[in-house]
Amino acid sequence: MDSNGDENGAMVKLERGALWGWGLVVLVAAVLAGAGVWHGLLHGTPHTPATPSTEGPPVAARAPDTPPLPSSAQMDALLRSRLAGASSRSEFGAWLREPDLLRRVVAVVANMASGESPRSVVAFLAPRGDFRVRTHDGRSVISKGTYTRYDTLGLVVASLDSTLLVDTYREVRKLAEQLHQESAPPGSSFDSTLERAFAQVLAVPVLDGEVEVMPRGALYVYADPALEALTPAQKHLLRMGPANLRHIQGKVREISLKLNQQAARP
Repeated sequence: MDSNGDENGAMVKLERGALWGWGLVVLVAAVLAGAGVWHGLLHGTPHTPATPSTEGPPVAARAPDTPPLPSSAQMDALLRSRLAGASSRSEFGAWLREPDLLRRVVAVVANMASGESPRSVVAFLAPRGDFRVRTHDGRSVISKGTYTRYDTLGLVVASLDSTLLVDTYREVRKLAEQLHQESAPPGSSFDSTLERAFAQVLAVPVLDGEVEVMPRGALYVYADPALEALTPAQKHLLRMGPANLRHIQGKVREISLKLNQQAARP
């Protein structure tokens, strides 16, 4: 907090390990969401809770008719081949060079569905710079300049070709379900977990005005109890700022429309 109360503000940490990878979350939405998932999200179909995991999942017994998973290298090669043209931005191409793409995606979805941050799974997307606040009329508010740390994520998300990504989904959905079942409780499906993950994204409020925070120990928390009551996943997404949040939520809605249009075709 700026002890002098000027409008330039002071550099502070909001919390250790703030938002590290929500651009990948929207990639999940586009690549893996099924029409049934989005129908359930939009119409309130009940779901079965899933257990999140950021650790390497244990080896689970396969059903007799379930083929073995391809290697991580083979799954990575498939996604890179199919998604190479999904965005013209170089940052997206760099993300696709990371290993274990599909396994990371499944873990991110599980974390999001439970309201937890997936930062340890996508640490390569850590933003540069520090969270900043400034004082205004005796209050500590988030400096709007701090949101620019996430502009790259927001711009990549906005650039994604949703048609290509939705088409790619059909090739990897079964693989994602197999990976999900390695650590999911009995009866849980990847679709139901994904539904809960995107409900978390769409429930985040877009805040265009000043957002007040207050110190709590070494960290800052939201002064508004309703904002502070959001899940860790939602609060991290909120800290990307209104413009980037609109990019993400807009892309989610765009994809849901395409998927529901496909589901309605005879």
